[in-house]
Amino acid sequence: MQSLPWRSTNAALATALFVAAVGPNGASAQVDTKSKAPIDITANEAEVTNSKCQSVWRGAAEAVQDKARLRADTITVYSTPKGANTDGQQSCGQTERIVADGNVYYVTQQQNVRGDHAVYSQASDQVVITGNVIVVQGNDVARGSKLTLNVSTRDAVMESDVSGPGKPGRVRGVFYPKQDDSKSPATKQ
Repeated sequence: MQSLPWRSTNAALATALFVAAVGPNGASAQVDTKSKAPIDITANEAEVTNSKCQSVWRGAAEAVQDKARLRADTITVYSTPKGANTDGQQSCGQTERIVADGNVYYVTQQQNVRGDHAVYSQASDQVVITGNVIVVQGNDVARGSKLTLNVSTRDAVMESDVSGPGKPGRVRGVFYPKQDDSKSPATKQ
């Protein structure tokens, strides 16, 4: 398995990916970790099972907060059970895991991430995106089979199941140098 450390400036793009969506308890999670804007989540159907502290958003599920957007065929939010409340109903706490399946996209003004499956885990403080992962920031593009991000440190590892020089499917990144737009065409040599 090939792995490539990801540039920390580009790793931030997917970090907020699953500090996302809305669980049975409401605003315990964020789509954009820096925003105080409300989260607007839509889908063709939503199923909330309080006894399991789980909500499932199916069919073109989309969570939007400010200028950040998470889309997937299905978004499932798992919250920590807190026990029965005074009505005898299950009470749910903070979001512990968020799973997005099928055509997963996370889009902000600066970057885009695409994959087939993604999981945010509160316990490990990690986001793992798998299946044809593509990360785009500006003109820079990276591809692999699996992207693992540590939310706190913003460290990231892109991996592939393919190894060996010249074989298609290995981790690949194309990064363009920053252009200096301050020089006029006449002064450039």
